Amino acid sequence: MPQEAVRSPLTAEEEARSRSVFATEIGATLARQGWATFPAHTPEERIRLFAVARIIEQRLGCRVEAVPEDICSMRFTPAGAGRDDGPAAEVSGRPSG
Repeated sequence: MPQEAVRSPLTAEEEARSRSVFATEIGATLARQGWATFPAHTPEERIRLFAVARIIEQRLGCRVEAVPEDICSMRFTPAGAGRDDGPAAEVSGRPSG
């Protein structure tokens, strides 16, 4: 679990807006294909993405797991979903396909 003491260089308003935008993009991909990945290069970004997973849970109405996929990305899946659902595709703001 990431350290909560890491501070964001963003203002509270900027942080809330970025989390909302990330939740929209990641949530749409998660709903469409059942999983999503998103870049996370720093502890701060990972903490932000754990919070984004909670936002997505509220929007989708189901538990969402956010786990490190590798040293530079997080993978989002509905709780209990397997990892045999295809290769990871990074969420980039563009439709994948």
